[in-house]
Amino acid sequence: MQMNAIREIFMLLAYLLVYFHYTCGEESIGEGKNGKSGRKILVFGGNGFIGSEAVRRLLDKGDEITIVNRGNWYFDSDERIKPFVKEHFICDRDMRMKTECKEILTSGYYDAVIDFSSYNARQLKQVVEILHDRVGLYVYISTDSIYEVCEKTHSGPSVEEDAVRPKNMKKRLQLKREEGYAHDKLACEEVLEEQRKSSGFPYVALRLPDVIGPRDNSFRFWTYQLWIRIHKDIKHPVHMPNSVSDTKFSLIHVEDAAKAIEKVLDVGPAVHNQAINVAFDEHFTLKKLLRDMADKMNIDQLEFISQDEETWYSYPTVTKGPLDTSKAKLLLGWEPMTWERALYSLIFFFEGAMTDARFLREREVLLADVFENIIPEELYETALKKLVSMYGKDVLEGVAMDMGFDGTPEIEGEIHLQNSSSVHDQKSAETGTKAQSPADNEDVEEIVADVDSDSEAELVSENSKTTKIHSDEL
Repeated sequence: MQMNAIREIFMLLAYLLVYFHYTCGEESIGEGKNGKSGRKILVFGGNGFIGSEAVRRLLDKGDEITIVNRGNWYFDSDERIKPFVKEHFICDRDMRMKTECKEILTSGYYDAVIDFSSYNARQLKQVVEILHDRVGLYVYISTDSIYEVCEKTHSGPSVEEDAVRPKNMKKRLQLKREEGYAHDKLACEEVLEEQRKSSGFPYVALRLPDVIGPRDNSFRFWTYQLWIRIHKDIKHPVHMPNSVSDTKFSLIHVEDAAKAIEKVLDVGPAVHNQAINVAFDEHFTLKKLLRDMADKMNIDQLEFISQDEETWYSYPTVTKGPLDTSKAKLLLGWEPMTWERALYSLIFFFEGAMTDARFLREREVLLADVFENIIPEELYETALKKLVSMYGKDVLEGVAMDMGFDGTPEIEGEIHLQNSSSVHDQKSAETGTKAQSPADNEDVEEIVADVDSDSEAELVSENSKTTKIHSDEL
């Protein structure tokens, strides 16, 4: 408790020092460089889940947006974003940017750059080389995964200062091999820090946990929602592995993630050149998350299976625990939406997406994955009948799924199932991680029971091992 108080005092002093230093020497980007209200902003990504939400909000504020991505569009971002941006540069950042993205070389000065799609140091170094004297502020969208490759010396929520790599090089290499995504994202932060020390542009690294919300193209939340909805009818309990069911982690709603970016741009130099954690105030466990979802959908007595070697999971994706957001509260006035409101927005959106013609492609991917990986083949017909009874025939209208039927199962109404060899190739992210069974738990019997009370979610498992799941372009 005393250490937390001391940390807050130092943070406040640092805030005041940085504020007075930079407000005397640097201009805020609250307005454009020429004093205009509309800022000129370059966005790497901007077409995916988090990026499209942030871009939409900045467009609504009158900012001039240029986006750089591979040209893919997710959910309805081609309608919400594409027609309204100033420029759209199609570029594969795995290639040389000077040859692949020539438009950026002569695109002028940007009040801010927001980077959703740098996943390794090489990609970011190319940007630094091209834009080194043409950026007012660089906002890098980082991740809570970076703490996985650091030496955290306490068991509490991760604070920004915990992002210190091990001094032992052997340990560093081991973590790099085990947590490649986390290693690369932290390396990107290190590139920004080093270029700033060499008189480069100011930056902010926003460390986000797993992001949830409408238009999530990882399909993780939506998969769990549909599974919970039909699990009793298909006689296939929801997976809740013993090894991770009580592991604590953080989440953030996509609207809050976009608001955090806005806050960083608006607050100005007082928050520059540092990393900031942002997340819900609540900490989660898989048990709490799934139970809350079931309660919101009025599903009584959620049934689950917890035998590790037979189960998989999508949350959590980190093992070092939840995030401490006290720094964001101090510097950004961080006030995330309530979990109750966030949960309602997700359930409502994905229920509607089950029949919304605009989301046919995404629904097709979801259903193909659910039938392939969750529903036993002998229960395909039962599951289809349940889907039609819940959502009507529109739920399968136009959906192409190869589910191994010799013929279309006889269910009420005329349902057309088309074969498709490419539907699974369209997935934007891996949807599950195989549970790891602890050595002392090999003989655990299969458990199918009601979810226990929240009071049982206090212990943090040290045996979980998972891979961070991320979109191709956030």
